[in-house]
Amino acid sequence: MQKVISAKVLPEGVLVPRSLVSAWGDVQEVEIEQRAGTLVIKPKPNGTNELHERFVREMQAVGLVEDLPWEPPPVVPAEERARLAAKLGQGRPLSEFIIEERKDRA
Repeated sequence: MQKVISAKVLPEGVLVPRSLVSAWGDVQEVEIEQRAGTLVIKPKPNGTNELHERFVREMQAVGLVEDLPWEPPPVVPAEERARLAAKLGQGRPLSEFIIEERKDRA
């Protein structure tokens, strides 16, 4: 179903009311195709993931990429993170040290 709307064209892009694309669900990107006297707005196909996966597979096939059997980092409980933050967060912010060090250059 095609709808005719007034869209604002700005240097940053084309502004279209979000309500017009709400039927597509949670769409983060759209394609805008210019045809004779009209702009066609449609959801961007999800082909980028397929292209990425194909690219990685081909690089693995020729030995440029390999999967390393790394273990995920250990999960640190929130209490431990809070304790470490309190311990390591003592003193002045790093930005103050940098500003102080650069005073003679300003």
